[in-house]
Amino acid sequence: MIRASYLCLPLACLLAACETPPQLAPRPVPPATTRITVDPHAMSRAASAACEPAVADALKRRYPQPGSVMLMADREQYYQRPNAQTQVNGEGLFEPDDSSSSIGFHYACLYNARTGKVDDVQMRY
Repeated sequence: MIRASYLCLPLACLLAACETPPQLAPRPVPPATTRITVDPHAMSRAASAACEPAVADALKRRYPQPGSVMLMADREQYYQRPNAQTQVNGEGLFEPDDSSSSIGFHYACLYNARTGKVDDVQMRY
């Protein structure tokens, strides 16, 4: 009987070597991220279009009866900010009343592309 167990030992080793190793579960692959690219010129135009009336409204709150308001579009500067915001810095002139004297001012307008609205307007006279 001892001799039979010596013969079974090599057979058991051979069978153990032929056994299929346990399969590892495949690692989950994270979903691909989607990047949305926006034309910076389109973003600047949208920011400018939203900021112009917001700046005019800010002037009307300070001066209830302003004469004409002129924003100088060629002097606008655009800065991309975090959280889909664009800052528009610019200059303009307005008449505080119906007189012919005008006042120059600088403005900074913060446009939020997610909401499509202006978050803040600051003015310096």
